[in-house]
Amino acid sequence: MTTVNAQKYGKALLEVAEERSQLEVILPEVNELTQLFKEENLASFFGAEVYSASAKSQVIDMIKENASDLMKNFLDTVRANGRLADLSDILVEVKNTADDMFKIADVEVVSSVKLTETQIEKFVALAKSKFDLNEVTIVNTVDEKIVGGFIVNSRGKIIDASVKSQLAKIAKEIL
Repeated sequence: MTTVNAQKYGKALLEVAEERSQLEVILPEVNELTQLFKEENLASFFGAEVYSASAKSQVIDMIKENASDLMKNFLDTVRANGRLADLSDILVEVKNTADDMFKIADVEVVSSVKLTETQIEKFVALAKSKFDLNEVTIVNTVDEKIVGGFIVNSRGKIIDASVKSQLAKIAKEIL
């Protein structure tokens, strides 16, 4: 499935949920389904042609057992349109679109040492102001190769304040 089609399905689900004032119900369900797809490798299952449509349909029926009416209808629509192989991509697009709507993001901070709680709080404030976000979750990655400083990455926007990049800039200026 193209990203455009996944975006269409995702946008449709969010629009209906917003119209019915059910965003608070749908978004956690989308997160749960996304996690389920990761843990159980369901994207491969739905994408594999070796499994019958009946087997895939049974899995959807099991997922629907604990779903809201809106999610049940959405899953039925995806199934009826022959898009079960694309369901994982659709769920990712729903999450990305919702995150954009509500200005929510995971922000990766690469540092040479593990960040303290105080530093994490400062990075939350920095990310909110620099990336125009309402809610931020900091994901700290330790990489001793950057020597010191940090690199902040949020959806392709990068702030590189690492000692390694500063040294590279100085070396480039010298040469």
